[in-house]
Amino acid sequence: MSAIFDRRSVRSFLPKAVEQYKLERILRAGFQAPSAHNRQPWEFIVISDAADLAAIAEMSPYAEMLQQAAAAIAPCVNLGQGNGIRQDTWWVQDLSAATENMLLQIVDEGLGAVWLGWYPDMVRVKAFSEHFGLPSHVLPFSVIALGYPANPPQKEDRYEPAKVHYGRY
Repeated sequence: MSAIFDRRSVRSFLPKAVEQYKLERILRAGFQAPSAHNRQPWEFIVISDAADLAAIAEMSPYAEMLQQAAAAIAPCVNLGQGNGIRQDTWWVQDLSAATENMLLQIVDEGLGAVWLGWYPDMVRVKAFSEHFGLPSHVLPFSVIALGYPANPPQKEDRYEPAKVHYGRY
């Protein structure tokens, strides 16, 4: 459980590439996420080209850290995989679980990351989809900027007993 308590959003990175074996373990963590009806509607785009990272940074006012990130992973939903998923809105939870699994694995790999919201901002979705040539049935859900942290993140205990209710509110 230490990764849960050690995870913090990291927005500044060292100029050091992330090893391929670490990227694969991060992706494997995403694939292990639970999903509604076990549909596993995700696909992942791994981006490490500096020009592509800079292009993504231009798509959102909150993504400037991508200019110095070693890589990014974009969890995407495949709405065309059948079984009525196009009408199914549970995929948002599915992709959230996959994104969080990857964020926790990133901590275990000694890396840092930040979760950037993409969906449902359709301006960002369209820009990303056009830049990376996504088919119309695949939508980017989030972008995870990652790399070796320039500054070790400070731990923070966020537990708030006043927000816990047993039995009833």
